[in-house]
Amino acid sequence: MKRMTIALGFAFLATAASAEDLRIGTSADYPPWESVDASGQIVGFDKDVGDEICKRIAATCAWQNQAYDGLLPGLQVGKFDLVISGVSINDERSQKVDFSAAYADAPNSIVAAAGSKTADAKSASDLQGALAKAAIGVQTGTTHEQVIRANFPDADIRVYDRPDQIADDLIAGRIDAGLMERSAWEPLVKDRGADKLIYAGPLLTSADFSEFGKGQGVAMGKGKTELKGKIDGAVQSMLQDGTIKSIAEKWFRYDLSKK
Repeated sequence: MKRMTIALGFAFLATAASAEDLRIGTSADYPPWESVDASGQIVGFDKDVGDEICKRIAATCAWQNQAYDGLLPGLQVGKFDLVISGVSINDERSQKVDFSAAYADAPNSIVAAAGSKTADAKSASDLQGALAKAAIGVQTGTTHEQVIRANFPDADIRVYDRPDQIADDLIAGRIDAGLMERSAWEPLVKDRGADKLIYAGPLLTSADFSEFGKGQGVAMGKGKTELKGKIDGAVQSMLQDGTIKSIAEKWFRYDLSKK
């Protein structure tokens, strides 16, 4: 019975949605969320999620690669119809754009250079003490930047365009620590070596710092009620039938779908 209900829900989404073309903005520099493969194609968790949403709402979607800090401004001026790029839902952003129901909820980590005493931190408050006046790297325009600015007021905040730049500056000794989603750190730590980069303290979520938001959602322009309804329906059905869980396990090897 449950499977029949889900199948009927898919049919409703497909027939109720009028055929439309949607432009999706993403910042394809954040694997495994999204990146560009050897053939120049955008790939990753968000790409698979977005393609499945488009399929379920019967939309034709074109993806556009854009620097992260330009995604939401681009959405506001009509450059994109949607932004799917691991964007965390928080109050500040929700004043400017609308969000779908959250489809994922990703944990975050502080990483430091090997040998750093920060590795001994057991809690978020320990990290705040250890890094009170440290140089901390974050990607510009992210919730990670918001977390550091709000909770590490005396830190020397360094902003970067790309995650790999943070990792390289850590190894070079130009910064003391960096904050990103754990899934974004994993390939960087693996590539550069666990003997050079170490995880410091516990996994961090909105329970530790509210600026992390309420999970990751699809962003769209304010007042797009019909479009939001379609996308919410697709996201909820994908959570219910395990599609997002399967996509997450493909790219991350664990489930980060929103519970």
